Amino acid sequence: MDNLFIYLIILVILAIVVVLIYLVDKVNAIEGRGTVGELASQAAALITSGPSLDNGFNGLSGKKLWDTACGKAEPPLGIPELESFRIRYEPILNKHILGLIEDGGHDAAGGTTRSPQATRNISTLRANVESWLPPQHVSALYKAGYEAASNPAEIPRIAQGLDETCTTLYARCDIDIGLPYSQRVFNDASSNNGVDSGASAAMLLEGPHADPAQNGVADAGAQAGDFEVDPVSR
Repeated sequence: MDNLFIYLIILVILAIVVVLIYLVDKVNAIEGRGTVGELASQAAALITSGPSLDNGFNGLSGKKLWDTACGKAEPPLGIPELESFRIRYEPILNKHILGLIEDGGHDAAGGTTRSPQATRNISTLRANVESWLPPQHVSALYKAGYEAASNPAEIPRIAQGLDETCTTLYARCDIDIGLPYSQRVFNDASSNNGVDSGASAAMLLEGPHADPAQNGVADAGAQAGDFEVDPVSR
């Protein structure tokens, strides 16, 4: 009787061991299938997206692009690499600034207003680059274009604020600003004492410009030599 009882206990234990082994095997199989499925999904995503294009800035865009130009790259760039980076970045900064001013002028002409975005797609010969500028400066640049088109008599005052904003942006990137933006945009109207500001104020590029419906995301295609502001008739 005692032997029979012992045999029963042994059989129960063996059954429990077999069940445990089966359960562990099933768990491992489920985890294995999940891992394979995850890897397959990642592979499919890579195939769908295709190879990333080099935008000329090591793939950097948005705020990371701005931070790198300001010398805040992680890991830090060497001095020669940073100087080369800034030389390539300056046209992006220039077109972003001019595009925001243009947006303000166009909106004033159209009788509308908006809150400009900090990011903007800038087209280059190599690729489209997503540029980012600090929101407070973005608003100031847009406002300068808007007020210049709305109130050309105020251009001398507007020009001063515009130059302060642009000088700050260039200084943060440690880039030489060269010709002041008031002269690029207003054709030096701010220094034409006694001259009708409405006649000498320039605005809104004759070439391609941003669609207001895109909220300033598209590249305005602004160039320093052909940027003029026309006053808005009220």
